[in-house]
This record gives sequence, structure tokens and C-alpha cells, in this order.
Amino acid sequence: MAIWPSATQVVLGLPVIEHVGGKLIVTPEIINAGGSAISHLMCHDITLGCARRLAPPHGYPVVLGEVERSGVARLTAAFAAAGMLPGAQYLLTLRGSYTLDHISFPLGLTRYVQVPPPSPATARPPLRARVASAVCTDFWNYELVNEEAAGSALHIVRFTLRLAAPITVTGIPMGWTMETDSNSYVLWSALQQDRPAPGQIAPGRSLSGFQLMSPHTRSEAAPSAITAWDHGNGRPGPNVEDYAVVPYRYGM
Repeated sequence: MAIWPSATQVVLGLPVIEHVGGKLIVTPEIINAGGSAISHLMCHDITLGCARRLAPPHGYPVVLGEVERSGVARLTAAFAAAGMLPGAQYLLTLRGSYTLDHISFPLGLTRYVQVPPPSPATARPPLRARVASAVCTDFWNYELVNEEAAGSALHIVRFTLRLAAPITVTGIPMGWTMETDSNSYVLWSALQQDRPAPGQIAPGRSLSGFQLMSPHTRSEAAPSAITAWDHGNGRPGPNVEDYAVVPYRYGM
């Protein structure tokens, strides 16, 4: 018996919101409250009032995949907190799509949420860094930017990509090495980490040359992570999670 979209209700749960370092980190729950599993669940756009979205990057879907009956999918979005009043309510809107019985259906979810007050400073704040993505024909290029203040001891030494498509790594910057299973992850690491070295990315500096290619020509946004070494304390430093553009898992 066919199950129609009315029997598969996808709803937006109460999101977790953090107000840290001038950003609103929003993690909504997308709940499959219907009677059947759904697949190819994607978020194409997410907004919070008129806040400026910092991540995921615009124009690329975030693929959440399959969600079983009563299952929950989550994604994390970051917005600039400027102009957003603590205690005020703003409309959170998520637009996307999902597949049921091999038919794709649009998805539009809304919910009013309250902006919390800024969190107190933590003992170890996240690394201030970001990844810039650029796609050129069959190649995906990445630049890491260390936005720590001048004089900081935090140098970027690791960059991790999560993906779900066949890839070949075609770019490794000088002073770095790489490991991958060619399908689910890529990890670039600076050859020298425990003391300052030319390959590391110092505060206020950036480094390009991280590159991969794939037979899948379309793109999606997927989680990535940037990690630093703390040369002031001689130990691994903080990291920051971000999104990067990677090959689209469902092919062409």
C-alpha cells in the first residue's frame, strides 16, 4: 500500500542554541514523526530572522540522508549575533527536500526560537579559523585561514574533511602530508607540529593548495574541522568545526 506524504510528517524540534563569541550556533532537530522511513533528506536553506548566516555555505545542500520512523536528524548552522537581542524571539526557517517511495517532496519547517544571552567565556575557546572552498570543473580547492590575533601561539596543523563520494586527492601543500580512504574522509596534517615550522599556518596567515577531484561533478556542504597546535603550552590546541564544499554523494 502506498504511503502518501501526509502520512509522513517531518517536524522541527526545539533546537539547541549557543551564543558564543559573537555567533549564534543553532542545532535544530528534524524529526520523522510519520509512519515510514524517509531518504535523501536535505537542507537547502536555513535562516534565523534577519541574522547573517555564516555556515553552512549558501547554494549547497547539507545531506542528512535516511531517517527511520521516529528518527531524528541534526545539523548545525552558525549566524552572526550582531543585531540579535537576547531574550527576543525570531523565526527559524528550514527549507529542503526528502524522498518517499522514490518520489521527492519539498520540505518547509518553521519555529519561533528565543535567543539566549551570551555564554560566559570558557577556559578554552574554539579556534578562530575558517575554510574557504572553491570549485573549478572537477576540482575542489580549499584555503585555510587562521584568524587568531597577532601574537597568538595557535598555529593550524590539521584539516579534516568528511565526505561520501569517490575522490582522489590532487593537492597537498608543501610541509604537509595526507591520508584518506578515497571515499569518506581526507586528513591533511602538517609534517612538523610540536614546534613552529614553515608548513604551519600562523595567526593572521592563510594557506591554499588543499585540493581533491571526483567523477561526481555536483557539490554539497559537509562538515570539516581545523585543528591547531598550541606552541605556548607545547600541546595540541583547540579546533573549530566548519562546513566545506565537497563532491555530491548522489552522483552527477
